[in-house]
Amino acid sequence: MSGLRRLLGRLNLADLPLAWLQLKRQPIRYLVAVTGIGFAALLMYMQLGFQSGLLNSATTFYEALGADLILISPATLNSGNFQQFPQSLLYNALGVEGVRQAIPLYVANVNVQKLKGVKPTSLRLIGYDPDSQVLNLPDVLAQSDLLKTPNYVLFDTLGNRNTGPIAAAVQRKGDQVLILSDFSKTFRVMGLFRLGSTFAADSNLISSDTTAIQLAYRQINEGEISMGLIRLGSGASSARVQRFLQRQYGSELQVLTKDELIAQERDYWNTASSFGVIFGFGTIMGLLVGGVVVYQVLYTDVSDHLKEYATLKAMGFADRFILIIVIQEAFLLGISSFIPATIISTGMYAFLTAASGIRIEMTSDKTALVGALTLGVCAASSAIAIRRLKDADPASVF
Repeated sequence: MSGLRRLLGRLNLADLPLAWLQLKRQPIRYLVAVTGIGFAALLMYMQLGFQSGLLNSATTFYEALGADLILISPATLNSGNFQQFPQSLLYNALGVEGVRQAIPLYVANVNVQKLKGVKPTSLRLIGYDPDSQVLNLPDVLAQSDLLKTPNYVLFDTLGNRNTGPIAAAVQRKGDQVLILSDFSKTFRVMGLFRLGSTFAADSNLISSDTTAIQLAYRQINEGEISMGLIRLGSGASSARVQRFLQRQYGSELQVLTKDELIAQERDYWNTASSFGVIFGFGTIMGLLVGGVVVYQVLYTDVSDHLKEYATLKAMGFADRFILIIVIQEAFLLGISSFIPATIISTGMYAFLTAASGIRIEMTSDKTALVGALTLGVCAASSAIAIRRLKDADPASVF
């Protein structure tokens, strides 16, 4: 009873919610609860971050393409494994009204001997005609003339640490010779750009189409390409040309806009691959952990103050007043946990981006989703814990 009087007295004096005074009364339990719920929110943040990082790494290359329509083989499932198709199919599009340019694109992974190490590093090689200006990246556009020299390439500085000190060597000396680990063929890095690593390779190289064919001759078949880029003339209807080309190619090729290609890539990783299932399951596990922690804390708190709640009923307070106290406790726990979890997650995103080269960013969508899930599971847990209040019978106090 004395505990209840102190709480009510402090409520009147400080004009604070009774729910906050309940939590504050046992700081150790409150701290443990905030830590547990915060860990659950952090787990959800990390799963969502890994998922967005995967999607960003898979679509960054597509986002940089300067094309109205893109041709790919139906057998190409994702950006890490392009299936080739005859280059002649691409050039068939030049006879279609509205098509201004058709650009072949070569994409292949090559293994390169790592500087100051023996283990090779995998690099994604992107090759095209330097005069076509395929990638809308300022650094690449400014250095396109370098690619016209055979065996000259540009290196992506946003790759992960497995690439070794390639970028540092180019910045220091102006160039760097690399060796293909497959058959000791050399080529020279003459410049740097920024795109971002992928799950399929440690970093990216950009070269001319002829250099790409020479360096990746084992992956690229003669007369075949990985992608075809279509640029339309001014005033041409992209939708009309797309429909015409799709009828012309039938099941031989997919004809997609850049937005459709990006959406198809995201759908693959979210639904068709195991990664989407894994990340989704991890988010659900974080949600369950948070729910269990909140329930345990609220159930214990209600049980410890059952006599006080019964006394409030005897004094004339309605059940609604007591229910609001418990719900307020749940939301205070959620907010107290969500804020530090967001701050820590932002720091971890920055660290992982720097370490892996894969862009993981804190966005308003992630914040809103994790915040809603955290508060939602707190509200659900409080609804379950509230059932314990049925035992708060005023007659049991006397």
